[in-house]
Amino acid sequence: MCGALLYEVERTMFRSRSLKDVPLLAALAVVYFAAGKLGLKLASVNASATAIWPCTGIALAALLILGYRVWPGILAGAFLVNLTTAGTLTTSIGIAIGNTLEGVAACYLVNRFAGGQRAFQRARDIFKFAFLAGMVSTTVSATVGVTTLALGGFADWAMLGAIWTTWWLGDAVGAVVVTPFLLLWRENPRLNWNRKQIVEFAFWFVGLFFTAWIVFGGRFHSGQKNYPLEYFCVPFLIWAAFRFGRRQGATAICALAAVATWGTLHGFGPFSRESQNTSLLLLQLFMGIMAITTLALAAEISQHKRAGERFRLAVESAPNAMVMIDRQGKIVMVNSQAVKMFGYNREELTGQSVEALIPERFRGGHPEHRMGFSSSPRARPMGAGRDLYAVRKDGSEFPVEIGLNPIDTEEGPLVLSAIVDISERKRADEEIQRLATRDPLTGLANYRRLRDALDAEINRFGRTGKSFAVILLDLDGLKKINDAYGHLTGSRALCRLAAILRLHSRGIDTAARYGGDEFVLVLPETESKEAEQVANRISRRLHEDGEHPPLSVSTGTAIFPQDGLTLEELLGAADRALYKQKGSQKKKLRIPG
Repeated sequence: MCGALLYEVERTMFRSRSLKDVPLLAALAVVYFAAGKLGLKLASVNASATAIWPCTGIALAALLILGYRVWPGILAGAFLVNLTTAGTLTTSIGIAIGNTLEGVAACYLVNRFAGGQRAFQRARDIFKFAFLAGMVSTTVSATVGVTTLALGGFADWAMLGAIWTTWWLGDAVGAVVVTPFLLLWRENPRLNWNRKQIVEFAFWFVGLFFTAWIVFGGRFHSGQKNYPLEYFCVPFLIWAAFRFGRRQGATAICALAAVATWGTLHGFGPFSRESQNTSLLLLQLFMGIMAITTLALAAEISQHKRAGERFRLAVESAPNAMVMIDRQGKIVMVNSQAVKMFGYNREELTGQSVEALIPERFRGGHPEHRMGFSSSPRARPMGAGRDLYAVRKDGSEFPVEIGLNPIDTEEGPLVLSAIVDISERKRADEEIQRLATRDPLTGLANYRRLRDALDAEINRFGRTGKSFAVILLDLDGLKKINDAYGHLTGSRALCRLAAILRLHSRGIDTAARYGGDEFVLVLPETESKEAEQVANRISRRLHEDGEHPPLSVSTGTAIFPQDGLTLEELLGAADRALYKQKGSQKKKLRIPG
């Protein structure tokens, strides 16, 4: 029961769809019939064989766009054309079947191997289309049609070769001329042109029509027929391919074919011969070659433009600033991130020397580096191991990282630079470095930084022979302050001493918090007497800082190399001097590992 119900539903849907297709099929049959009657008016070798047969292109376009379901419209149109022209009911049916099979075979082959409706987007698919739809599938109609005529007694067996050639070539050229025209206009029926493009198109159209009229309109003397005058039209086809694309290229072919066919039929142009059929065959051969060439050229150019547009879109949407320069160092393209980064507008940057984006102190050597990259181009970071800087329009400098990528173009080698502003990263790195080498409470150097400073001074002594001093400072009574006033006041006391150390230290000195209440001051190129003066000044300034509670500090100094040759020896000597100053029993100094 379910199976019967499903069958009934499918049959109802098929009937409904078939009824909806009737107007479409009828319209296709009418168009096919009209085009076929027009083509057969030019038949000379046989009433059913003509060198001008646009129906093949119409049928193939309909099948590619609407699908195989429109084959009845093609069959009906082909049948009516042949029935009203010559032959019998039987021969008309045979020829109509051949025409329909030709279209169906071409549609299958093009869909399977040449990209279907997108066959005209790439040159290689255009050549496949020309071979499959123009040369292979058209043999079906020509073979079936000629055989039908011969068996029906409407064609002389001796003429079968000429009839078959005429039939085949007419169908082939109809496929490569008419199908692209219909498909490309259906793909994009709008003309989104600006005024400049409209003016150029007008000049092109007038030029093409005028040239075609001269070549095929009988403007040359009949004695010049053997001259290759038809090639005067080729520049206009190339113009259309380069400037207007595939759709206008297909249109140009159709327009030229119309003018050339009219002129050839009237005995004008380089293809005019005593035999009309020979004249049309020569013309069709020329038009077929020109159609394939023009479409392939237009497709390559369009594909090149699409690739360029995709590249520009990729550059524009890149998260980094992108600057492209030519071999002379001129900026040829920038993206919005570069405009934002450097503060220029796009027009100001384009055409300007790339040195304008480099700080003045680095500009002198940049052309040499640029030429060095041009001589050995490869993708790599710029200035590896060095700090790089760029400059904005307002003159402010900022650190950057730059990646260089060579690009080969038709205009010559270009270099695409990806520029990253690393100011935030630099600040973050500096902050991390500061936190790694600074005491979090006082902001002075920590023990790690202190060791580095002492090692650096010891190494410098080995080079220069100049000694240095170490002052050890111990904040007196810190525990009593914490007990009496709280740890917040105790921490403030440590910061008060740190502030005094910063205020009374030179830029080359290193002030560090060594332990809980102990601090160290490293004084390069300083002798014992000078170190004592610094220690006394710091002690006095701390006592007089005016804050509550009042503070005092005990100090001890040591001189390298008299008092020690290592960090531990120097700090031990300073510690002994400190506790000697305190006048109390010496406590053992703990040295962190």
